[in-house]
Amino acid sequence: MRTFARVAPLVAPLALLAALLASVAELSLRPMAESDLFFRIKVGQEILTRHALPARNLFSFTYPDYPDVDTAWLFEVGAAALHGRGGFPAVVIAKTAVLLAAFAAAFALCLRRGAGPVATALALAAAAFVGRDRFVERPHIFSLLGAVGLLFAIDQLVGATGKRAVRVALLLGAGVALWANLHAGAFVAPAVLACAAVGARLDRNGGARRLALAALGAAAAVFVTPIGFGLIRYLRLHLTLPALHSVDEFRTPSWLSDPALFIYAAGLVASAALAVRRRLAWTSILPVIVFVLLAARSVRFAADVALVSAPLVALEITRVGAWVRARWPRLLPDPVPTVGVAALLVGMAAGPHLGGQGGGGIDLDTRELPLSAIAFVDANGLRDRMYNDFETGSYLLFDPKGGYPHHRVFVDPRLPAYPPKFHRLLGRADLTRAEWSAVMDGYGVETALLSYAGINHRVAWWDPERYALVFREADARVFVRRLPRFAPLIASREIPATFAFSPQEGNATIPLSARPAASSVPECEWQRRLGDLTFELDGAPSTRTVAAYDRALAAPAGCLRAADEARLAAWLGAMALGAGRAADALALFDRAVAHGDNELTTLTNRAIALEGLDRTADAVAAWDAVIAKAGGSALAAKARARRAHLLQR
Repeated sequence: MRTFARVAPLVAPLALLAALLASVAELSLRPMAESDLFFRIKVGQEILTRHALPARNLFSFTYPDYPDVDTAWLFEVGAAALHGRGGFPAVVIAKTAVLLAAFAAAFALCLRRGAGPVATALALAAAAFVGRDRFVERPHIFSLLGAVGLLFAIDQLVGATGKRAVRVALLLGAGVALWANLHAGAFVAPAVLACAAVGARLDRNGGARRLALAALGAAAAVFVTPIGFGLIRYLRLHLTLPALHSVDEFRTPSWLSDPALFIYAAGLVASAALAVRRRLAWTSILPVIVFVLLAARSVRFAADVALVSAPLVALEITRVGAWVRARWPRLLPDPVPTVGVAALLVGMAAGPHLGGQGGGGIDLDTRELPLSAIAFVDANGLRDRMYNDFETGSYLLFDPKGGYPHHRVFVDPRLPAYPPKFHRLLGRADLTRAEWSAVMDGYGVETALLSYAGINHRVAWWDPERYALVFREADARVFVRRLPRFAPLIASREIPATFAFSPQEGNATIPLSARPAASSVPECEWQRRLGDLTFELDGAPSTRTVAAYDRALAAPAGCLRAADEARLAAWLGAMALGAGRAADALALFDRAVAHGDNELTTLTNRAIALEGLDRTADAVAAWDAVIAKAGGSALAAKARARRAHLLQR
């Protein structure tokens, strides 16, 4: 114990920091699945090529000349450069390095403010868990680092005087300017510093004037970017956008969706209450309020508020722990808390891998990308004037095979690059098919690729009289307009289906019994495809499948391909035989054989049908055909037994 007491001041913080960073790294080093990164890399590539910001919506055919306010150009250039040298793994590693720097800095800040290393590790681990969904390859990771830097600067400005204060202020201004070129989240800097100035005034610690001047400097620094005062327009859009278009990251936090945030918020409130009671400096409390207000409005600030409030939470955990140990000194003797928390964090980092749930590498995660649909679109030349959803558009413009400049997209996640009326349109869920068709006509849309088809309400808006469904696989759908040049594709690939959406059930596939008037698919082929679709949807033979196949076979001779006619006849014959209609079954089996069906199943069913009709001689001949086809199999032996039984009658 004495040895531990001597080395603990050095070893314990380092061990806990290492364990904390391991848990943060585990949350960060995941396969790259952030759709925004695609357009970020593409923009960065354009900046590197042009040596200037594009300044307009290059990638979209809907609004190609609309001004694009780019607040993260430096991040985009860095992402493009990293991707060009090391692919997606390089970007993931760089993102993780930024997050580790943010949490290491926060750890140091907590200790500097008087929190113990155990409490600090616990508070920051909780903050990492709350903000884990934001540990993605997007510019806001620099705002996490910037926010911690602000808190350090506040502490320095409170205690600094003379030339040292000037140096801190200049460094702070340069840091805010750099931050503003990486991410628009730098807008919080003036507000946080102003709140700290108010807190310093209340605390009478002498730092109010310095912090107020720093706030003014930060207010100027946030505009030291290529877009200058365009930042105001960008921020204003984010205030109005939630009312125009529902975007998940802009939603208000809720207990059902964000329980970890609410639990952490409860701990923060308790910590703040204890701090006020103990007269903790308002200089430390008020800056956190800025992030609390932002997070209360938008869940995208959950990670920010958790990280910047960690010093306050850690300090109160430290004080509560000291009170407990003073009353019950033997309850948690050294080094139990340090070892226990370090082991917990290491376990959190290693647990998923030991349990077989980790791994997967850090390269591109393709599970959410409709790659098969994109390949179909490319193979059939459907990229021009193609509708797409936000997330898919990001990958489509980046796609090295067919992205910009080869093709432009309908929309992508660069929200400032589209006018409010466009966001209002895409935010509506009450459009009729006629209204949607008119909108698509206005934008010149000729094809469409939709993802998340199970819950995407727009899947149900494509009128089958005007658009043909030509691809339906996994969670992607492709439609083409009924134009003459698409007639061959429609004839070979149209699926006889449309969709109906309800908020409770999502999208339901509705088979189309009546062929659209403009379809280039022959009626017999339409009914055959309808039967295939209903069989798939029902999961078993059904009356509507039988009816569709019956209609297909009722068409004039030569309408269906011989192989399809044989298959349908054999299938319907099996249904008739199972229903005890041997005569109908035999006619269908004969039709199948006449069109080239020489399958053992069909030959066997035909022999059974002949037996059922008491046509002994024909049945014997049919069993002979089965025996010849079956060779030395068990079926051949059964066929010989049936044949012998017939001859003994």
